[in-house]
Amino acid sequence: MSKICGLLIDLDGVIYNDTQPIPGAKETISWLKEHNIPHRFITNTTMKSRETLAAKLTSMGIDTNRNQIFSAAYAASLYVRQREGCCFMLLLEDAKKDYRGLECRSGTADFVVVGDMGETLTYGLLNEAFRHLHNGAQLIALQKNRFWLSDKGYMLDAGAFVALLEYAADTQAVLIGKPARPFFETALSDLGLNPEKVMMIGDDVESDIRGAATLGLKTCLVKTGKFRQKDLDKSGIKPDFLLATIHKLSTLDSYFNLQ
Repeated sequence: MSKICGLLIDLDGVIYNDTQPIPGAKETISWLKEHNIPHRFITNTTMKSRETLAAKLTSMGIDTNRNQIFSAAYAASLYVRQREGCCFMLLLEDAKKDYRGLECRSGTADFVVVGDMGETLTYGLLNEAFRHLHNGAQLIALQKNRFWLSDKGYMLDAGAFVALLEYAADTQAVLIGKPARPFFETALSDLGLNPEKVMMIGDDVESDIRGAATLGLKTCLVKTGKFRQKDLDKSGIKPDFLLATIHKLSTLDSYFNLQ
């Protein structure tokens, strides 16, 4: 195995669970910085802007900035800007910060962007999104996760509502977040490293591990967040490493190109 020179790290379920930091995560990021191992945080979280995610990490003692964070919401805003369209968004207000200037003020939207709105999502909003799709708008799924782990327990994620709109409008969504190949490629390009020199750390065997392995990245699955042994068993996927928590990452030091 070639040496690991850089990392892509999931946030929710790896660095924190909703509002609770995962023990040892802060120390692990400090270890990476101490050894000059470049890393980027990539997340399917769709409820917060990159600015807010960076502030959340900083509040947990992990000093970072928004340019080190690649979120599905941000990637979708770039997708819309490149196509010079406007969009109708099923997003919380904070996540909409990455979409300034892209909102449709009147008429039919060019794109319908679907993220996680939690309990603020209503039938009326879903129906408005459906009407835009029925009139020709393109459906953009920030991610298709079925569920996520919050402080209250497992919660429905955006994938369930994407499936609803796909069925109702008889269309297929463009997937922006993990495991979409372009999403990983954007973060890899920013790292400036080839896939075989990078490892993905995540808690989701499908979005994180299968998605990264498809591109040739090394993979590390952690048993925190939404990890369930039965999901791993039925997936047929074998990650390169399986760790109890990201805090155990330093035990793999012999695989790293340490400085």
